[in-house]
Amino acid sequence: MKNKIKVIHLGYSDNYGGASIAMNRINDALSLVETIDSKMATVTASINPEVICLNSTFIDKIFAYFRVRIAYKTVQFLQKTSNQSGRSINCFPSTVSARLATLEFDVLHLHWIGNETIRLEDLAKIKKPIVWTFHDNWPLLGAEHTDIDDSIRFIEGYSASNRDELTRGIDIDSWTWKRKKNVFKKVKIQPIVVSSWLAEQTKKSYLWKNSIPEIIHNPIKIESWTVLEKKKCREQLNLSEHNKVIVFGAVNGFTDELKGYRNLEKAVHVLSKILPKDNFTLLVFGDADIKEIRLSETVVLKSVGKIDDFRLLNTIYCSADVVAIPSYIETFGQVAVEAISCGVPVVAFQTSGLIDIIRDDFNGFLCSPFKVEDMAHKLHLAFLSLWDSEKMRRDINSRFGYLTVAKKYELLYEKILKNNNEFI
Repeated sequence: MKNKIKVIHLGYSDNYGGASIAMNRINDALSLVETIDSKMATVTASINPEVICLNSTFIDKIFAYFRVRIAYKTVQFLQKTSNQSGRSINCFPSTVSARLATLEFDVLHLHWIGNETIRLEDLAKIKKPIVWTFHDNWPLLGAEHTDIDDSIRFIEGYSASNRDELTRGIDIDSWTWKRKKNVFKKVKIQPIVVSSWLAEQTKKSYLWKNSIPEIIHNPIKIESWTVLEKKKCREQLNLSEHNKVIVFGAVNGFTDELKGYRNLEKAVHVLSKILPKDNFTLLVFGDADIKEIRLSETVVLKSVGKIDDFRLLNTIYCSADVVAIPSYIETFGQVAVEAISCGVPVVAFQTSGLIDIIRDDFNGFLCSPFKVEDMAHKLHLAFLSLWDSEKMRRDINSRFGYLTVAKKYELLYEKILKNNNEFI
């Protein structure tokens, strides 16, 4: 039997946000492949004893905390911009690369490495093949994680001539981009993207124009999600059996404009005029816990807060008539895959990673971006349609199931090691 390929997955955290969930699932999926030995390493503490914490000492943790705070304050103070996306500059030295050097691995698999997880320049110290799953647009951009303004800078290169006129102060985004440019010239990294849309963005980008991104979607363990009886789920959540229930889930969904909550609220108001005799519950998870707010005579908003229990999340999905995703950008669309795995249709705007997941009139509907009236119309259609939950689940498993995704990673690792870390 040939030696196992030892893989270390490096991410900021293993327990916060969609990227950490994805990293966990990729690591779990790889456990199904006999030829791979997969482990996770983070710079934040984990409740999972199998996760390697690279900031294990008290001093490491103190310095890690201040690196993140200083980086945040530096960007906030030096650069004023209309793009309110989160930013990471990854410029402060740490012991992370030195700790990685003490570990035995064949491939370093990067995930979400913002918040000073590792200094950009320290990637050149890694003497093993590197692959990088892009969970957002940060690898293509400067300091910003999302290109809210649809800028051309990531295509042309960051310069004073294409800087946004509303941006003031030191151009931290450009400074970070130029550091990435210098590092990526020295370090061979195989980009992995989680959607066709992100593949196109990567091909257009200046930083990755000479590389070929590998499309490997985020995996889902279909056995962890089941079709539950809607009536019982609503009883458990104290929801009316008679209301039309629309579920919306996102971390900071009320405040993060990219998640599009305001558009969904407008669409539900339009829907309430199409169906004036019906009552609606807009059920939200991932943000503040709100018992109940009446948005109009027939529309009630209820928020159940952040959910860490996947069994409860399964119940929330199955209480819904439809799950709505009004996001402007979704790198992949984890909520969509989870909902469909529970046999619940999804309505979303036809944009970014969601296009790879939703199949019109089979597991949901895609709406014209970003037309509130069309979303209302498609929500109405979702109520009227009959959905084959088992076919929906089988389709998701065939495209995004653990074994399907794990085999793709196995082939990629083997090719990279065989080709001595040359881009495939």
